[in-house]
Amino acid sequence: MGCVRLAVQVRASRPMENLYYEKLVNASLRFVSYRPRSEKELKEFLTKKIIKWKLSGALLVQKVIDRMRELGYIDDEKFAVWWLGQRTTFKLKGNRVIELELRAKGVPKAIIDPVLATREPQSALEDAKKAIARKEAIWAKLPPLERKKKLYDYLGRRGFDFDTIAKLIDAER
Repeated sequence: MGCVRLAVQVRASRPMENLYYEKLVNASLRFVSYRPRSEKELKEFLTKKIIKWKLSGALLVQKVIDRMRELGYIDDEKFAVWWLGQRTTFKLKGNRVIELELRAKGVPKAIIDPVLATREPQSALEDAKKAIARKEAIWAKLPPLERKKKLYDYLGRRGFDFDTIAKLIDAER
């Protein structure tokens, strides 16, 4: 069985000012069809397309972004909620790292803070426990002090805050 990929084509309801507008909208639709994207990611993608096609058009890029926003494909708040869900389900990261990742994706801090506030501290503790589950067998033979240091370093690199790590270490005694 082969994988069938449907390409979504959108024709602008407005008169075409530029021949490449429709191509950029369709390329953007394909780009956002794989996963949600932030506005900055889409802008970088479109800028690369413009450079590749040897066009000049910051205005054209903005028109395409505006159209994608109208269609509901670009919304940094929805993207931040989706990103948080991915990082708490699959990658198990702490709020600090998630915030840094979202900022790198161009999401404003005014959007990031409320989204991260929806994550309960108990949920962060559960995620930290899941994150170390695979490492516990390796660290079980270590002396207690070295084991705590490994735990702290590992969870700290994954972005969990000190309070969460301390609760987890206290629970391990």
